[in-house]
Amino acid sequence: MDQERNAVTELVVEVDARTVAQGRTIVLRSRRTSAWTTSIAAGIITGLGVGGALTLPANWLVMLMIAFPGLLLALDAGRQFAATRRLRETWQRAGIPAVAMRISAAGLHCSNEAAPAVFLPWPAVAGIHLKRRLGQPMLVLELAPGTTAATPGVVGLDHPDVQRALRTKTLGVRGLWFGVRSLRQPLEEIDRAFAHFTNGRVRCLP
Repeated sequence: MDQERNAVTELVVEVDARTVAQGRTIVLRSRRTSAWTTSIAAGIITGLGVGGALTLPANWLVMLMIAFPGLLLALDAGRQFAATRRLRETWQRAGIPAVAMRISAAGLHCSNEAAPAVFLPWPAVAGIHLKRRLGQPMLVLELAPGTTAATPGVVGLDHPDVQRALRTKTLGVRGLWFGVRSLRQPLEEIDRAFAHFTNGRVRCLP
């Protein structure tokens, strides 16, 4: 068993394209539903305020104050529609990668929605954490402190989408994330590869 494990030079973690496509469809649908709900609420509130101002001229100021939150909701709905459109266009441009990770002695090649082509030598990887988001298991890759696009051996961190992803925390960790359901290889196999190539330093399972 040890000889077989030592013979492994790389673990390729493939992406289940169907699962990713279904997940994207659900996300876009929920965002559009939220935007339309906000739009309808904005229309009702604004309509009540403006209608009241027209039918009760003496109270027009009060009615317009009632309508004002509706205008704010309308602006928010517009932002939601625009953000959903940008996300759909980003996913269309990026497509769905065939491989999420390549784990080897040299380091970690990874690709997700925010990071189309990133390579991290092992000193640049602080750890990879198993988290849950909306009930779904996620792997969140944490970079070592001080790791930047200029760190020797690092490739791809200067991509704008990667920079945006690294500016915010995902499940309490600032890093790159991967949905476990979208990975074809089981977590146990991925964990063994991390442990093997880092002498046990990086693990995704307890």
